[in-house]
Amino acid sequence: MWLLAVATLIPIALLSWLGVRILRQDRDVERQRQRAALDLTSRRLALDIERQLQDREDGLARGDAIVFTAEGPIPSPAFPLLYQPVLPDVDDMSAPGFAEARAAEFQHRDLATAAEAYRSLTGSLQPSVRAAALVGLAAVLRQRGDVTGALRAYDDLEILGATVVAGQPSALVARYARCRILEKAGESAGLRTEAAEFSRVLNAGGWRLDQPTFENYQAELERWGAPLAAPAFVARTAAAVHLWASWRAGTMPATGRRVLTDSIQPVLAMWTGGPDRPTVWLATSRELTEAFAPLAAAQSMRIAGHDGDGHQLFGDAVVAGVSLMPSETRLPFVLSVAPIDATAQEAQGGIRRTGLVSGLAVAFLLMMAAAYGLYRATTWELALARQQTDFVSAVSHEFRTPLTSMRHLTDLLATRGVQSEERRAHYFNLLAHETERLHRLVETLLSFGRIEAGAYAWRLEPVDAGALLRQTVEEFRVEPIAKTRQIACDVEPGLPAILADADALSRALWNLLENAAKYSAPDAPIGAFARRSGSAVHLGVGDRGIGIQPAEQAGIFQKFVRGADATTSGIRGVGIGLALVKRIAEAHGGSVCVDSEPGRGSTFTLVIPCNES
Repeated sequence: MWLLAVATLIPIALLSWLGVRILRQDRDVERQRQRAALDLTSRRLALDIERQLQDREDGLARGDAIVFTAEGPIPSPAFPLLYQPVLPDVDDMSAPGFAEARAAEFQHRDLATAAEAYRSLTGSLQPSVRAAALVGLAAVLRQRGDVTGALRAYDDLEILGATVVAGQPSALVARYARCRILEKAGESAGLRTEAAEFSRVLNAGGWRLDQPTFENYQAELERWGAPLAAPAFVARTAAAVHLWASWRAGTMPATGRRVLTDSIQPVLAMWTGGPDRPTVWLATSRELTEAFAPLAAAQSMRIAGHDGDGHQLFGDAVVAGVSLMPSETRLPFVLSVAPIDATAQEAQGGIRRTGLVSGLAVAFLLMMAAAYGLYRATTWELALARQQTDFVSAVSHEFRTPLTSMRHLTDLLATRGVQSEERRAHYFNLLAHETERLHRLVETLLSFGRIEAGAYAWRLEPVDAGALLRQTVEEFRVEPIAKTRQIACDVEPGLPAILADADALSRALWNLLENAAKYSAPDAPIGAFARRSGSAVHLGVGDRGIGIQPAEQAGIFQKFVRGADATTSGIRGVGIGLALVKRIAEAHGGSVCVDSEPGRGSTFTLVIPCNES
């Protein structure tokens, strides 16, 4: 009996272990599928957002926006400003009669005479003179204890509205002064009412006053318990003033997009119109969220935008999914995309796995006698299936990305009626880049297949290793992934020639440069070098990226093997680049080695024998 039990339990235990492995593989495949679908959707969303921003940018010249002039930003009804960067000098005390009034007030302390002098000036036909006279009259009346008369003078001053007096709009001076009078008189109820009205008028924007005056008013309103300006309004004003200062300093390009983070919240700025009179559009977090939310909702996705330092520009606070860099999307911010209901997708996978478990249970009952043989056969099939699935999934993902971009760009050019020649040229450039990217991927796969099959026609001839490295680096520098970083090329003088296939060796160096760019920050430098060591020439590429775990360094040159950090970071790849580099190095009688430290970067070196003949 015990032999029968052992013979029965062993196959059951083996098949149980096999079932767990199948479930894990199914879960991994499902996650890869979801990841690929999410990446595709995120790129479609990025194109939709880019098109929406472009439509807004095309309409700046005929739309409601801020216009920059030498005197300051000119606001519009849709973009009022709380304050201005500079104000013109106004001398509102130079009219005849003010000297006598001021002398009576300050030198002779004859307040009655000063009041009559100011009152006579309030009948002037010039609004600025009348405003200055009312300010002086109110001040004299307050000194004389005539609060009612002073309030009446400030009522008349408020009627003058935007007329500048003492560098400030008359309406604001009048309301602020009334609040001060009510505060001094101890009339709390009246002060609350007056301060609330003063807050409403001040925070509506459009007044000609400077930032210190506005901030002083805000501090007083806060002390009186009145509402303050909306943070988004303050941020947009600060962004306009900051951008205007950049324009005046000559550091702002003729056209562009930028995320400004110098205020209490980030603001997206877009401008056109050239260096003489730019037209500017500003959008706060709430406005961008409202603009882009329908695009995300249509794809059942959540989105968020951040600048390079992690400041949130719009969208949900936390979006754990795919993050697209500006170098990938041409957007001025990092775009993060995640499904709205990830649990529903997991539930679908759970149903399928439940069915799989049930099938395995039936298989246990039917196949006990052949457990060991089934285990051996199925283990082999699983290993093959995992390898094929990983490769097909990765290649499909790599092909889908440029094909999706090409499809969208073709649709834009064919059916969307792009009128601007500049935009049409821009889309054609993008299309050419994606085509070249797809061509390079296909050539890499074909070359790897021919090398693996032993059918590659090697053309070995004397090659200048330094010149080959320089040429490869120069060609790589024009790639979008390389435009934001410095690439140094250090070639030792007097290198001997090497016997090599120039095309294959250049492809190996290109793969190393591309890996260095993919696995490091967008602005991190890359170093390429060529030098002699003994009877060999060393060609290498170094980066300051994520590095490779020591336990993984020996296996990364095998086909279809990728590091754990690369996989978890969502960095695209098919797992044959380094395997191809190793095959090319070995075909030249050399080798490839890696020196890497996690978090500090990696250096890959091709060791190619010198051509001593």
